[in-house]
Parts: sequence; structure tokens; C-alpha cells
Amino acid sequence: MALIDRVKDKVKDDSGRLTDLADYEPAIEAALAGFSKHKPKTLVRDLAGTGGHDLVLPTEWDPEFSSIQRVEYPLGRVPEALIPADEWALYQDPAGEKLRLLTCLPEETETVRVSFSAIREEADVPAGDLDAVANLAAAACCEILANLFAQTADPTIAADVVNYRSKSAEFAARAKRLRELYSDHLGIDTDGGAPAASVTTPAPDPGRIRLTH
Repeated sequence: MALIDRVKDKVKDDSGRLTDLADYEPAIEAALAGFSKHKPKTLVRDLAGTGGHDLVLPTEWDPEFSSIQRVEYPLGRVPEALIPADEWALYQDPAGEKLRLLTCLPEETETVRVSFSAIREEADVPAGDLDAVANLAAAACCEILANLFAQTADPTIAADVVNYRSKSAEFAARAKRLRELYSDHLGIDTDGGAPAASVTTPAPDPGRIRLTH
């Protein structure tokens, strides 16, 4: 089952207020980023030397998320030759972020091997963790619904006010429970330990049709 289908099945949006592009897909992207903070994907890429200190980082490098785990140079040694962390740095120039080697000048014929963390995509989430990621994304969607129902009541119809408040509370409670399930799966201590990954849900679009008669 695709991740988006898992999320929809957990949210159970009978009102039809959520849309794939505006709600489900951003929630899934945020959940994958949050999950990646707890279980990052490690990529290993070889960077071509330039004869200078600065090397272009791989296309998968995300300045907002990625971090370098180790830098190997020169290649081919046993055990491998790792450059100490205090001998390299990240450097920002107008063209983007670079890996700057402080004590080495690899020639164009040489290669520097870099291991770094990257955000997971749906295809590389371990099968045993897919449901947990779906829980995190569904929690964000339920929070959107809770906000929508909290803001969409016709004060002239008392029954509607009670119904919308009840729906809002129901989705808020479901969101809380789904986050708890995610944290439990990953062994995250939410009572004073490391915080669970956060998925930020945007405020409901004021242009959406109100849930009134």
C-alpha cells in the first residue's frame, strides 16, 4: 500500500476537506523529514578533486538537513585514511555550499569519499517503519481537520456548533494518539526525553469553503 493511502486510511476524512496536493503530500514530506532525523539515510559519494581546497557537494546534499559523517582521503588505504573533523569544514559561496579541506589539496585525478546523512524518500523507508511514518503524517492531517472544524461553525445553529466542536476535539485527540504511536515505535521518550519529530501543519486556508449549511 502506498504511503498516501496508509495516511488517508488513518485520517478517515469523511468530510472530504483534505486534498492530496495541499494537505496529504506536504504532511507526508514533513513526516519523512521528521523520521529522517531519527533514522537518517546515509549516502556515500565520491567527490572529484579540484586542485584546491573546495569540493562541490553531491546533488543529494540538503543544506537544511544533511550533515557530514566522515571524509576519506586518499582512497585505497587499509585501514582507510579518514580526515579528522577539525581538518575540514562546510563553506558557503555564491554558488552554494562546498566541502572545504583545510590541509589537503586533492588533484583533479584524485577522489575524496564523503559519507553524509540525507532525507529518506518513501522508497527507502524500512518496511517495518512505514506505518510509523504514516502515523506521523496522519497526525498532521488530523490537526488540520481539528483546526478547520474549530473555525467553521454557524453561531445561529446551536446543533452545528456542538457538532463542529465535537469533530474538532475528535481529530485533535486522534492526532495526539497518532503521534504517541509514532514515538512509541521509535522508542522516543516524550516525558522529558528527546522530543518527537515535529510536523508543522499550516493554518487552514481562509478561502476554503466553510463547513456550514
